[in-house]
Amino acid sequence: MRKALTLTTAVAAASLLLSACGSDSAKTSSSSGAAQASGTIASKLIFGGPAEMKSRPDGPAGWAKNYGVTFQSFKVTDTGGPVTVTSLKNGQIDAADLFTTDPAIKANNFVVLTDPKSNFGAQNVVPLVNKKKATPGVQQVLDAISAKITTDVLINLRTQVEVNKMDPDKAAQQFLASLSLPTTTPAKGVTLTVGSANFPENVVLADIYADALQGAGATVSKKLNIGSREKYIPGLKDGSIDLIPEYSGVLLQYFDKGASATSPDATYAALQKAVPATLTVTKQASAEDRDAIVVTSATAKKYGLTSIADLAKKA
Repeated sequence: MRKALTLTTAVAAASLLLSACGSDSAKTSSSSGAAQASGTIASKLIFGGPAEMKSRPDGPAGWAKNYGVTFQSFKVTDTGGPVTVTSLKNGQIDAADLFTTDPAIKANNFVVLTDPKSNFGAQNVVPLVNKKKATPGVQQVLDAISAKITTDVLINLRTQVEVNKMDPDKAAQQFLASLSLPTTTPAKGVTLTVGSANFPENVVLADIYADALQGAGATVSKKLNIGSREKYIPGLKDGSIDLIPEYSGVLLQYFDKGASATSPDATYAALQKAVPATLTVTKQASAEDRDAIVVTSATAKKYGLTSIADLAKKA
């Protein structure tokens, strides 16, 4: 149980993390918005998450609009990875963006704040594919795999890789072996490069799609741990990458900043229209891995937090 940070200590901690991460801590709102939110629980807390969240509609702007929540500052960490988890555990940040399938939530007894106003929309797993490589046979394979990927499957895969330290490709192969897939080769003759973002869940999903396509006759190479969308989307557009696992909600926001869909079906329908002409998405999985605002059990207990809305209460 960490002691509560005073404002001075929190600012000092933010400066220390700034040096470690090499990134500025940015205020989440204008001075007028900060003044309006002063005195709230959130105004005393440092938030940690990926850089791209600062400009996302479901990031600081969404929290302010939907809940009247403005954090003291936004500290750039990583995309739901070890930097974020460690920073939250050590008190360098007070609240964090983590994925709901993250085994670190249960392992550290973190508290996921509920989102009654659906600030964070649907985030179903969906393959994003170079349209030239999305042959009927490739789509058949991807659709068959996506039909088997549930949220529980994601949690189990992440636990194997992140907690039990299993090689992601081995975890992928074990999952595929459990499916008893047909031994046909509908993807024969297709050559693909499968990429991934730089976090464990996305890597193991890329391994699953790549290994399944290879088993179905395709010639497959892998380009894993590329980084953020700003790095791999150009690769999909220029053909140096042919397929990458994605998440419907954030991908929709990436291509259409004004998108308002939040349900899985509406988000997927909007995404199909929003992707560039050279790309396509095949069927989405039922598995969802939504962003969530997470705090330690000590912070939740101290401030009585169960919902994002609670962060707007007076401290």
